[in-house]
Amino acid sequence: MNKKIFVESERKFTIDLLKKLPGPKWQATTLCKGWTVEDLATHLVVRERHPLNDLGLIAPRFMNSHNNKIKSLESNGHKYIIEKLSHYPWWMPASLNVAEFWVHNEDFLRGSLKMSRPKPSKDVENLLWGALKGLVKINKPMLADLGSVIITNDLNDDRITVENRNSDKVVTLSGTAGELLLYCFGRRAAAKVKIKHKSA
Repeated sequence: MNKKIFVESERKFTIDLLKKLPGPKWQATTLCKGWTVEDLATHLVVRERHPLNDLGLIAPRFMNSHNNKIKSLESNGHKYIIEKLSHYPWWMPASLNVAEFWVHNEDFLRGSLKMSRPKPSKDVENLLWGALKGLVKINKPMLADLGSVIITNDLNDDRITVENRNSDKVVTLSGTAGELLLYCFGRRAAAKVKIKHKSA
């Protein structure tokens, strides 16, 4: 399975899930603190179709722009959000959506909807592991509070090491790629990850 096929399947999962939800369920909470299913689905639209408004998630001073755009699009109704998600923007590289759609689909399912789906296949796990490697390489601060981190894959012998020379703590995180991605994206309480602490 390549990245494009995976992202298309995850997008379809999102759309199928949203289509099945009755109106009140769109107000269910997600793993994204403060965001409902409706907010998170609309965020996906903003991220792909209004990238300037999405800067708020990177630069806090633009957060009002992001939130205002979400509220503006939500006023168009649920069918509008689903329709926008149904068309993959040609300019969006699949590599930017591997982790995004996986994590956000789990955000939907593991929030107050309390839903689940089958465990990912080996091919999917391999794609998620690749996405995790890229993520921790470009965003080391997301794990800085843990000290130096060793990330180990339960399904094979692969590991990722993230050094933190400003700390004498060493933490080993182990699990499947999908669960480790959730952890590194800040869904620590929901991620099924084993944690081992030791001094450097």
